Amino acid sequence: MIRINKLLILLVFCISIVQLQAQPTPPNGKKWEKVEALSDEFNGNSLNTSKWAVNVSTWIGRPPGIFKKNAVKVKDGNLQFTAYKLGSSETVNGNVYTHAGALVRALKSQTYGYYECRMKANKTFMSSTFWLINKRNEGSGCDVRVTELDITETVGVNSNGASWVNNTIRNMNSNTHSRGTVCNNTPVGQEGGKAGLGEPSWKGYHTYGAWWKSKDEVLFYLDGKFVYKIKPPADFDLPMYLRLVTETYDWNPPKSGQDGMNDTAANRTTYYDWVHTYKLVDDNGSGGEDKVTFNNAPTTITPQTNYTFNVDYKAATNREVVVEFWSSTNWLGQQQVTVPKGEGTQSITVNLSNTPAVGAGYVYKVHIRPVGTTWRDALDRDQVNNVVIENEVALDDKVTFKTPPLTINPANAYTFNMEYSASSEREIVVSFWKNNNWIASKVEKVSKGSGVKAVTVALPSSPAIGSGYAYKTHIRPVGTNWQQALDNDQVNNVSVVSANPQLIANGSYYITSSVNNQRLLSRNIENHSARMHDPADFNDQKWVFNHLGDNVYTIKNSGTNRYLEVPFAKCGNGENVATWTSATDDHKKWKVSQGINGAYVLKPIHCLQTALDRAAGANNANVQIWESDSQNNNQNWKIIATNSNRLNKNLDRIAGLYPNPAKDIVTVIGQYKGEKIIIYNLLGEVVSSIVSKSDKEEISVSSLEAGVYIISIAGKSKLQLIKE
Repeated sequence: MIRINKLLILLVFCISIVQLQAQPTPPNGKKWEKVEALSDEFNGNSLNTSKWAVNVSTWIGRPPGIFKKNAVKVKDGNLQFTAYKLGSSETVNGNVYTHAGALVRALKSQTYGYYECRMKANKTFMSSTFWLINKRNEGSGCDVRVTELDITETVGVNSNGASWVNNTIRNMNSNTHSRGTVCNNTPVGQEGGKAGLGEPSWKGYHTYGAWWKSKDEVLFYLDGKFVYKIKPPADFDLPMYLRLVTETYDWNPPKSGQDGMNDTAANRTTYYDWVHTYKLVDDNGSGGEDKVTFNNAPTTITPQTNYTFNVDYKAATNREVVVEFWSSTNWLGQQQVTVPKGEGTQSITVNLSNTPAVGAGYVYKVHIRPVGTTWRDALDRDQVNNVVIENEVALDDKVTFKTPPLTINPANAYTFNMEYSASSEREIVVSFWKNNNWIASKVEKVSKGSGVKAVTVALPSSPAIGSGYAYKTHIRPVGTNWQQALDNDQVNNVSVVSANPQLIANGSYYITSSVNNQRLLSRNIENHSARMHDPADFNDQKWVFNHLGDNVYTIKNSGTNRYLEVPFAKCGNGENVATWTSATDDHKKWKVSQGINGAYVLKPIHCLQTALDRAAGANNANVQIWESDSQNNNQNWKIIATNSNRLNKNLDRIAGLYPNPAKDIVTVIGQYKGEKIIIYNLLGEVVSSIVSKSDKEEISVSSLEAGVYIISIAGKSKLQLIKE
């Protein structure tokens, strides 16, 4: 079966990141015991209301953020808070609310213990937090006061431009507070600490933990490692309640276009993977809690009179492990074994008196208990539901490519996911071709059954850029050749494209703000600093881009013949950008990458974690470098050809196209009436040509084969198009 002109599907690589979640070493004679009422894996479809509540009557949120129940959900193994802008503002007690946040609180309180969560922050101006607070009205005497333990609180976007907020985004930020006291001898105030995450808090999951050790000592942990200790401003000895909150701060207010509220729902969401709470208890030397769980128990089985299960266990002393087999309503059989103190995996076979009927709803159950007791004394349990029994079906031998890419970058090896079914042990062969000429193959064995097999084909050298490549596969009996193939598949019209196509052609350009039409210039009167200025017809506003490879450029000012640089190779937020007479060093070379809405981001090679930035979006001011953020409009620049013959009032426009990839129609923007738009294939052949009738032109690409094309506008702007 031959497959031609498949849809382009990008390869997705899944990276498994292991997050530490170990408790601190307990004192001698003590061990950590999990507090289930203050712990949750959030694996269901709704919030466990025996542990948690949404919102609190005494606090609806700090204006302009109000807590909304519909911002809270449990989905995909996470508690999710999704921030959004209200359709219309709400006024409560004279306060105006415009944005929705979320609050979930624990119903049970606790004092000393270890508290941790695995969280991924949202990417908005609103917060993502994990903290504890007491109820003031539960105290008496001098204990009528408020204590608050902030394990971490962060924001995802710096909406107000304050430089210190950028550090807040990349840190674990902790605080202890004492306030609302009634006794003069009770201290008030706060004490805090910080630790770097190594990335913005919204970039990935991190584990945040605090060991509330005593009334005057709290130890803080980041991803399982101790990072700092805080002595609270007053005695921390009152029971506190866990809170998970997304709120607003007055120092980081909403600002349209700069606060992340126009981003996707996923980026506006704070994700809590789990919350764990532990308390210290006496250790009787048993070596830990008793645990039991099924190890990869199958959920689809065939009718048999016995089934074998692998069970992982942890036993404080000799224990009994019991595996049971159930229909949807009735017990069918069980097997009991005794396991020794320690931990391991036990294979247990359950024999049944009769072969179970084909159908659904079967259940496996396992528990661990003291020797000589019953199921009522179980110390831990596990259960697998929705097991299906079905008759074994004879398999046909089949093989097919699973989502093969039609465009690839040059490489020495390529990995393909092969969907197959095999009636017995078989060989799968995957080969790589160019214009009907074999290049390389790989043979992999598969067992009887069906599934997906990853096959990596190593090539003698990287393939040349171009078209005419193909993938082929077949499945055959072990030890035979292609002539005995039982099934085959083939993918044609594969193209090898440059891994880093040149984004900007060499030439003279205006570097223009993506927010307004102010341009970058450099003049002697400002000591050659690079500054923003209103458009004018002067060479000091023109910059010559020269490509050095891999989208790295020198950028020379036409008025002074000096090169854009970061003086003295400084690397930090707020460093000034200027020009110099030569471009031999890395701090005088710039990496160009695609930004948003057709704009570009420029990063100095010596300091790639930063980017050229309109400091706080100021007009008529020097530009600087700041921590790179491709979504920050202050770092997105329109690169506009100086020979485009466009009027100054239109210099804020830039060529672009959408959708990309495209199937039937692609819309090209940024050209002028009368300019020619030409589409080339990767061999440089013209496949389509039109004369534009306006600055927005719809072009049919339905007749083009799937692949990569170059769209040229008046020979000046070149854009890459992917045709599905």
